[in-house]
Amino acid sequence: MHFDTLDWFLSLTPMLAVLGLMVGLAWNTNRAGLVGWLMVIALAAWRFGAGRDAIFYAQIKAFILTADVVLIIWAALVLYYVVERAGALAVISQALSSLTSNDLLQVLLLGWIFASFLQGMGGFGVPVAITAPLLIGLGVPQVRAVVIPSLGHGWAVTFGSLAASFVMLMNTTGIPGEKLAAAPAIMLGVLSIVSGLIIAHVFAGWRGVRRAIPFVLTVGSSMALAQYILATNGIWTIGAIGGGATGLAVAIVWIRWRGFAAPTDEGQRVSPSPAASTANPADTADTDRPTPTIRLAVIGYAVLVVLALLLRGIQPVKAALGQIALEVDLPATTTDRDWTVNTEKDAGFGIPGHPGLIILYSSLIAFTLYRRHGYYVSDVTGDILRQATRRAFRSGVGHYLMVAIGATMARSGMITIVADGLSRNISGDLYAFVAPVIGGIGAFVTGSNVNSNAVFSQLQLNTAEMLGLSVITILGAQTASAAVASVMSPAKVTVGCSTVGANEGVVMRWLLGYGSILVALVGVMTWIGLKVF
Repeated sequence: MHFDTLDWFLSLTPMLAVLGLMVGLAWNTNRAGLVGWLMVIALAAWRFGAGRDAIFYAQIKAFILTADVVLIIWAALVLYYVVERAGALAVISQALSSLTSNDLLQVLLLGWIFASFLQGMGGFGVPVAITAPLLIGLGVPQVRAVVIPSLGHGWAVTFGSLAASFVMLMNTTGIPGEKLAAAPAIMLGVLSIVSGLIIAHVFAGWRGVRRAIPFVLTVGSSMALAQYILATNGIWTIGAIGGGATGLAVAIVWIRWRGFAAPTDEGQRVSPSPAASTANPADTADTDRPTPTIRLAVIGYAVLVVLALLLRGIQPVKAALGQIALEVDLPATTTDRDWTVNTEKDAGFGIPGHPGLIILYSSLIAFTLYRRHGYYVSDVTGDILRQATRRAFRSGVGHYLMVAIGATMARSGMITIVADGLSRNISGDLYAFVAPVIGGIGAFVTGSNVNSNAVFSQLQLNTAEMLGLSVITILGAQTASAAVASVMSPAKVTVGCSTVGANEGVVMRWLLGYGSILVALVGVMTWIGLKVF
């Protein structure tokens, strides 16, 4: 395809329009995405010669990719509400805060490890919304109570929310997860340790960092290793959950071994989960409702881990379940400017072993146990499904529009034109630092690692190929930087501040300062990775 400067600029226009509308006019993802979607379809047909078949099949692909991810998101939300409505999250947070009377360790337990665990199973602002009030209960100022969990869980975003972001990265690039997982897992593992040290600095300055180093290195390394092992062995769905759970276990052992455990009668009292305010009135009003034990409180997550290991970690079982799948072949298309996209075989996803369905199996088991023990004082089934469906639908519309923009650009050749322009003007060494910025900006603006991967991963892949760089390393930088940048987005900040009344502008300034360090670190790791690989 012949390169033309005007074509390059027009190809960038839909993405720039989305970014501009969201940053400049504070539009949400759905509104800005709709404008970008209409623009890309018009440009594809008018300027780049894409016919109705190319545009149509691009929308079909976008729908399939979105359905795959939204099923995971919806199921994750169902599990979250099943656990939260039973009062299990309050039990877990109370147990964690009572482990030690050391203020720095309490902050790290809640704002770093527990927030990362919550991101593994739910995400979408939940970690900050839950842990910020708990930190305030421990005496942490409002702004820092939001900043700490925001920075604390960013490393867990790509393989969190049951790996929805990673699934989108796989789907949009067509590269198997077994090949993709190592690079982001290594980068995010390093970021997990750095995030712990940053939290110590936010809470207690450089003195806090010095105090936290042994604990953070020990726990952070264990979380990083656990996530790496799970992600690179095909069980990326529970990568962040496994990392967070491992971190909790190691932290408990470390606290007891080093003599930081609190006496059994001195556990601090913390506020209940803020999400309880959204529960059924009957649930919150009835003070006689029994409280789950800590073992039953974590049962939903424990079942999820076991099922994921059985159904996704054992290759013969995974292969057998994969034989039953939704399969859609998308035909080849050619534009009037001779840009051809080959036939895409089996552009669908498996059914019985789909990560979203595994989460639903776990939710059903946990719900049955909680209901049998009387942890729900009324029939909350309808409320759980309504809450999960409403939130999943809202995010699903935005996800679809973003994916459709990327899919239409790919079918019409616009992605390749943008990548061609970047490769002509940026050296390979410099792109090591540009790639994380692209991924980070996408997540910052849209508030989602999923959306950033949907829009920019194909661009990153094409540019890496044209520059002769390691595609796997560049895609690792894309999703790793998008993960840590997503927690700085206005959308996420609003969610976090809403539960504690912190000033959003002040929180944003703190996050941009510390978050920029994390994105820059991804650039350094990318540069090193490109030299090694």
